[in-house]
Order: sequence, then C-alpha cells, then structure tokens
Amino acid sequence: MANPKGNVLLVGSVPLKTVDEVFRTCGRLLGSDVASLPDGEVGDRSYWIVYVAYHTFFHHPSVVTLQKPNEGWKPTSMDDLFSFKLKDGVKSIRFDQLGYAEEAAKSYRAFRTARDEGVIAKGVRFQIAFPFPQDATFLFFHEAADRAIVEPAYEEVLGREIDTIFRELPAEDLAIQFDICTDLLEAEGSYYAWSQPETVWERYLRPLHNLPRHVPEKAALGYHFCYGTFPKKPVIEPKDLGLSVKFANAAIAESGRHVDYVQLTVPIQRDDEAYFKPLQDLKAGDTRVFLGVVNSDGLAGARRRAQAARKYLKDFGISAECGFGRELPERLPELLKIHREVADELMK
Repeated sequence: MANPKGNVLLVGSVPLKTVDEVFRTCGRLLGSDVASLPDGEVGDRSYWIVYVAYHTFFHHPSVVTLQKPNEGWKPTSMDDLFSFKLKDGVKSIRFDQLGYAEEAAKSYRAFRTARDEGVIAKGVRFQIAFPFPQDATFLFFHEAADRAIVEPAYEEVLGREIDTIFRELPAEDLAIQFDICTDLLEAEGSYYAWSQPETVWERYLRPLHNLPRHVPEKAALGYHFCYGTFPKKPVIEPKDLGLSVKFANAAIAESGRHVDYVQLTVPIQRDDEAYFKPLQDLKAGDTRVFLGVVNSDGLAGARRRAQAARKYLKDFGISAECGFGRELPERLPELLKIHREVADELMK
C-alpha cells in the first residue's frame, strides 16, 4: 500500500452524518497511523447490504417483493428485513447499476479536498468497500434456485461498477475492500433455515477468482472477514479464528493479484489464547493483517485481546471488531484514540 506502515484500519462504517465530516474527523485523529480511510458508509449505506436490497432489488421488474421493513428501508429486526423472490419463469437477470460507483466519485472529491488541505496525511488512500456476492443476496433471497441466478448477476454488475470507478478515479489513490460475512456464518453451520453449508466454499471461491481481477495492481486490495452485527454483535460467536484463517488464506492465494491486507474479527469476550491459536496457520506472507480487537470495553479490553493474539502472530495492525457506524457519535474520538494507543504499544 502507499502507506505500508499504517497500523490502524477502519473497517467501513463511521457514526457521522456526512462523508466530509468522516474524512476530516478520522483524518485529523488518526494521521499517518491509518493506511486508508473509508467515507463512513453514511446515509442509506449505513445498514450495509440493505442498501443493495433497497436500491437494486426492490424496484427491479423481474423481482417480487415479499416483505419490506415496516418503516421506510431500515429494518428493526431479522423479521423486518426485505425479502424477495424472482418472478415465475425468470431464468436470468441483469442489474444496470448498484450505485457504489456514483457514491465513490462524490466521496473521492471530499477526500481529495481534505487531503490537499493537509487534514488527511499524505499517502493515505480512499477506501471503498463492497459486499461480496453471497452477502449481498443471501439474506434477501431464500430460495437456492433464485440465488443461483441473482448472485452471478450481482457479481457481474459489481465488476462493472469497479471498472467504472477505476476509469474515473486514480488507482494509486484507492483501496478496494471486499466484505465477507454470510459465507462465514453459513460455513459455521445451518444458522439460517435456508443455509447450505455444504456448498458455501465453492460459492465463495467463484467470485474470489473473478472480482479481485477488476482491481488494478496500483490500487490496494483488502478483505474484511466478519461475523456480523445485526441483530447482535457478533451474530454468532465462532469457536476460534480457524474458519477466518481458512477464508483469508484462500483470498491471499486465489485473488490473482497481491492482497494488501486482511482483517479478522475478534468478539468482545474472546481474549483467550485458544481463540487466536489458528493464527499460526495463517499464510499471510507480506499481506498486512489487522485484528479487530477494539470493542466497547475500551482500552483495557483491546489490550487483553491484542496481547493474547501476539502469542501466535507477532506483527499485526489494529481495527474494531466490525464497523462502528451505529455507535454513538460522541464515542468516536475515544474509539479512534484506542486504535492508535494499542497500535503504538504493539510497535514498541
């Protein structure tokens, strides 16, 4: 990456109202400790994949809406999510756009302005995150036959959106991040009634062999492996980091280009060495590893988790367990300070 010594990663969402506020607040408080900055996924992107459901699936002429949130587009529970199926007889589908490229272009202008003014450190990149294909579709289409049609269509349009971004924005200023959650939840077992854990690995590998190849070598590429925050954080607690390590190893080996970073989640209650032991099997090479040790229990909890991890991985950066877009905005300075302090301690 342009700033390889960045020891802090912001996963994506930030609890502020505008992208300009995100860049200026996080740029000022993190300085050169961060290698890339997201725009906070503000507004109707704040509920992650619900953005895709609302903007792409909800109005599509080949899609039937079975259920929508009771109030607007924000779900209040798992029973209040969008739910869709394909219309009878639909054998293929095409999505014109997702909206990510348009949002990225607008956010980049704010990023460049803040960086040109010195609010963001020189060399820091603009980070853009996308849900991987299964994450964008799995919760909304319960029928496997529908997902077999919708997932490749989402993958295709996401590839086009990434191509558009790199036609319009300079690759050397960008970091592309793929967010992967539902694949892990399915691989843990039949958490959802419609889970198919027996096929999840091949469904993960297919886009892994395609989408990263849309990202030029001059851009940075990263992966965020997550166990979710909705309806609770984490959605399920993994036994250990074993599956995350397996998925990260595949991403590093199969992406068809260099992977600059991977981020692995750490639940708040896991500061035991057994959770981190699979890190000894991580084949990271020169890929930067970030561990999500920052959580709501403050500096002491982050230190405990970081210290437990160091037995199996000596060199890693610091992140939160997941995005903290739904944290209280007034907590943001404290959270960012914890990131910096723990990262600085690890470098001593």
